[in-house]
Parts: sequence; structure tokens; C-alpha cells
Amino acid sequence: MARSSSVTFEAVEQICFQLLSQGENPSFNLVYAELGNKGSSEIVQRYIDQWRRETGAAFFRQRSIPGMPDELISATDSFMSKMWSLSLQQADQILAAQRQDLEQEREALRQRFQEADDRIRQLEAVGATASRQIALLEQEVGSRDSTISDLRSQALEFLRQREGLENRVRQLEEAAEAREQKFTAESERMVRLLQSDRDRYSASLKDEQERGAQERELLLKQIETARQEKVAELMAMRQQIANREDREARQREQTEEAKAALREAVSKTRQIETSLAAAEGRIERLQAQLKTASEAAHGKESAVAAAEARARAVEEVRLAETARAQRAEANLAEALAELAQLRKQKA
Repeated sequence: MARSSSVTFEAVEQICFQLLSQGENPSFNLVYAELGNKGSSEIVQRYIDQWRRETGAAFFRQRSIPGMPDELISATDSFMSKMWSLSLQQADQILAAQRQDLEQEREALRQRFQEADDRIRQLEAVGATASRQIALLEQEVGSRDSTISDLRSQALEFLRQREGLENRVRQLEEAAEAREQKFTAESERMVRLLQSDRDRYSASLKDEQERGAQERELLLKQIETARQEKVAELMAMRQQIANREDREARQREQTEEAKAALREAVSKTRQIETSLAAAEGRIERLQAQLKTASEAAHGKESAVAAAEARARAVEEVRLAETARAQRAEANLAEALAELAQLRKQKA
């Protein structure tokens, strides 16, 4: 964009005559440079063109050649005027092309200046960002320096603690070694004690098995004897009742009561037999448990303790079964007593 004009035609005219007197062609660049690059380029160029036209016209108006007819001079001037006009037009075209090139160069330079200005602004923004980042990095460096100092102090403290822990570990290793030796000796002693207890337990278990077998045989014999006696008594009672049914019609009610009592006694007898069968099953299971405990007696100390617990449980079960057998015998005795009383009543 052309700048506003601040020059006059007189100033341009004076510079053009000055350049012409110096043998220079008063071109736009020379005139514009003499003006100090001031004013509008279009106005300066128009003033230069105006000066050339006026100077050429004045030159041709003032021509006079002695001895030459005025018509020839006039024709010559007309020809020279046309040549001058053509020259001016050519010069104008050349100047217009040069001016266009100059404007393009100026526009290119302006764009370059604008790009350079934008680049400078970008670089300034980048520089400001870099300055802030440098400040932040300096702060981080200061913070990391303090952190490194703290970490060094912590590392020294850790080293002191590590030395203390290593001493403690050595002491614990020595104590562990002493405890290991003590544990080895104690283990050997416990093994000997366990072997001795196992031998005693094996002997005791064998005696208990023999005693349990004898008691079982005795209990089975007692049960069998009681069952045979009961069966014999029941058979005798049934025979007596069958023989007396015809002649004891008047005592039918007493007979029915006797039958009811007999049925109750039979039921109790069956219950006793069932209890005896369950007791036999329990005894067999206890014998199996005793066998398992005997086989497990060769294990560790916990197995020995478990076997002892099982032996105590077997003893408790045996006592419970003995008490139950005794109660069965008492019930059987009561049933026999009731039968005897019924016999007396019928007699």
C-alpha cells in the first residue's frame, strides 16, 4: 500500500534537473532515494512523468536552427515529438514494469517482514515459555537437591539401622543355633520317651484287648443263659396257660391280664435282645478302633495321645455298655418277678 504523499512537484523537478546535470537518468529509484524515501511512490512517479513531458515540450518549443526552414524544423520537431512521446511511452512501460516488480518485491519484503515479525513473536513466546520452564526446572532442581540431601541422610540412617540389624541377626542366628542344638537333644529325649510310652501302651493295649475279649465272652454267656432261661420260662408259661384255659373260664379276666403282662415281658425281652445285639455291634466297632489305635501307636507323639484318648473312650463305652447290660438284667429280673407273681395268682 502506497504511503501518503509529503513531497511537491517542485521538489521532484529540482531533483530531476540536478540528476540530469550530473549525467544521470532521473529514474524513479534515484529520485525516490534523493527524496529520502518519502512520499507516495505513485505520486513521485507521476511527478517524474509530468517533468519529462513538460521538459520535452519546452525543449521542442525553444528549438530554432539558423538557415533551416521553419516548416522543416516544425516537421522535425513533430517527428522528434512523436519519437519523444514513443520513448516516454516505452519508458513509462518499462517504469511501470519496474514499478510493478518493485511493488512485488516490496510486497514480498513486507510479507517476509511480517513473517519475520510473526517468527520473532513466536520465538519470544517460545523464549517466555522456555524461561518459565527453566524457572520451573530450577525450582525442581532445588527441590531435588533437598530431596537428595534428605535421601542421603536417610541412607546413612538406614546404614546404621542395617548394621544394628546385622548385629541382631548374628545374635539371633547364634541363639537359633543354640536352640537347634537344644531342640535336637530334646527331640532325641522325646523319641526315647515316646518309644518307652509306646511299648508300655502296646502292652497295656494288649492286656486291655484280652480283658475286653474275656468280658465280652462272659457277657455273651450271661446273655445267652438269661435268654434260654427266659425262653424256657415263657414256654412253660404258655403250656400252663394252654392247659388251664378250659378250666379257668371264671378267671378269664385275670388270664387276659396275665397275657398282657406276658406280652409286655416278651416286648421287654426283645428290647433287651436288641440292646444286646447293639452292644455286640458296638463292641465289635470298639475292637476295630482298638486295632486301628494299635496300628497308629507306631506314629508320632500326637498319634500316641490320640490312641490314649481312643482307649479312654473305649473304656467309657465299655463301662456304659456294662451299665446298660446291668439295667437289662434288672429289667429281666423284674419281668421274671412279675411272671412269678402271676403264677402265684393263677395258682
